[in-house]
Amino acid sequence: MKLPCYLVRDLLPLYQDEVCEPETAADLREHLDNCPDCRALWEKMQTADPLEGEAVQARRQEEAAVLRRVKRSQYRKRVLMVLAAVLATLCAVCLGLRLVYEYANETYLDYDARVIGEVSFEARDGEENSPLSGTGLYATVSAEAAHALVSSKLVETEEGTAVVFTLGCTLKNQWLYHWLEGTASPQSAELAICTAGGYGRTTAETLCAAYYLPYHAFMSWFYQHDAPVPEEAVLLWQRSYE
Repeated sequence: MKLPCYLVRDLLPLYQDEVCEPETAADLREHLDNCPDCRALWEKMQTADPLEGEAVQARRQEEAAVLRRVKRSQYRKRVLMVLAAVLATLCAVCLGLRLVYEYANETYLDYDARVIGEVSFEARDGEENSPLSGTGLYATVSAEAAHALVSSKLVETEEGTAVVFTLGCTLKNQWLYHWLEGTASPQSAELAICTAGGYGRTTAETLCAAYYLPYHAFMSWFYQHDAPVPEEAVLLWQRSYE
């Protein structure tokens, strides 16, 4: 079989390593016998310095090793960039959640007086068991304010001792209660306003009136020394002396 020169040049390294098929080797020998150019290339390959060939091979291996190191370095950089982006996202989310938590934990709701239903004075036992029990003033509040805490302050008026109170609940606690309750039907609640367990039987039994202030207005008024009942306070209960 007559082989073209370009094919012979590609096959000469295989022929030199003696890995060609016998028929291919025979065709190469026939071509080399009749082609001066290919025979000259073959003779050059035969006389090449083996050390030079080893140096070329070693250089190629080193270049390949460098290329592998570069690829591994680029891969590590890409992985680190992805991890950095994920970490930055997590930090931003955590910071956002922290800010939301602090805001919700420090923000108190202002309940309108309309959330308070019946306010009544009741004679009860058990004042020695709890500051929120015994004879005194109690209020029924709607489900919206069922988890609020009562804060109060006694004020001396011309008619006698009055109590000014508010309902306090943070936005965080409201979210928490709503989450815990889930789909359960909201329920109203009874809250103690001024009882013998908290203020003593004498104060509870001589109480003449109860006023309500929204939380922020109450806190602004609370720390004023000897301050009278605020004008904006809503009168919710007054003792009848008939």
